[in-house]
Formats: sequence, structure tokens, C-alpha cells
Amino acid sequence: MTTRCVVLPRGINVGRRNRVPMADLRPKPAEAGYADPVTILQSGNIIVTAEITADQPDQPDRPGRPSTAAVAVSVQQLLADEFDVHVPCAARAAAEIEAILERNPLGHVADDGSRYLVNFLSEEPSPDAVRELVDADHSPEVVHIEGTEAYVWAPDGIKALRLSYSHLERHLDVTATARNWNTLERIAAKL
Repeated sequence: MTTRCVVLPRGINVGRRNRVPMADLRPKPAEAGYADPVTILQSGNIIVTAEITADQPDQPDRPGRPSTAAVAVSVQQLLADEFDVHVPCAARAAAEIEAILERNPLGHVADDGSRYLVNFLSEEPSPDAVRELVDADHSPEVVHIEGTEAYVWAPDGIKALRLSYSHLERHLDVTATARNWNTLERIAAKL
């Protein structure tokens, strides 16, 4: 089945490292066999149409969930081969991005989309690790973890953020990349 997928590389065009010109990146997914590639913003967000099989679940406890892991790995390799940029990538089906925006679990406190982050985790963390992280006091920041996404409200701004993706990686033993709410809305508008 063909599925619209969003690929989220971590740390592209942030500072001086991992520079990837979007004009150069834009045609590469099509050359790799993906249909209708679109890049969004300068951070390397890519939307592609990919052939996904439901018998390759991202998570063994969720059979039938379309696998986007292969798309993430493929784009990760493309970035390494074409641009010598070695960063982890997360990928989600378009329907998953839309569901994240619909759920909006911190919408009752998050009133600024630039300070409201969704961290895309490489796998679902252990329930014990989630409980330990969520039960800790991170005031004024708020965290909510649901499946393979960790939502973080950072009222003091991203520069003051303590619940960064690297903090989540250490405590949850996963790989993560984050996008703010405004960026996710821009991505969803292109789906």
C-alpha cells in the first residue's frame, strides 16, 4: 500500500554542522524511488509517498501498523551518501502526524506553538522509565508520553529547556528528534 510519510532528520541545518541545502535535497528522495517528495522549512523535514507493507510493524506489540522505519533508514542513508551528514531520522505516516495534532494532550496548558514540542521516539520506552520521568518534578515544564511520542511544554522557551531530546534519550533509552507544534502544523498542511 502507498502511504504518505513524514521523515524527520535530527539536527539538519542547525548551527554550522550538518548543512544540507534544501534545493539539493529536494530531488534526492525521488531519485531513491519515493514519489511526490516535498521538503518543509530548512530543517530537512521531508514528505514522501512510499510503498509500505503492513506486515512490517514498527513495533511487535502493534501488529498491522504500517512500517515507516524502513523509510527513515533509507533517508538516513541517503543523507549520509549524498551529503556526508550522519544523523538519526524518525518517520511517521501522515495519519500518525494528523492523529498527534488531533490528540494534543498538552493543549490545555500549551499556549505557544513555538514552545510546545513533540519528540519522536525510535521505539516505545519501557513503562517503568516513562513512569519515573513523568512522576519527576520538571516545573515549570510539563511532559506527557504516549506511545512513541513525548510531548513537552516549555513555558520558559526552548533555550531554557531541561526536557530536551537528549535528556529524554538518556532517561528513556531511545533515540529522539523534536519538532515544535507550529512546525507540525506546517507539515500537516503539506500532507
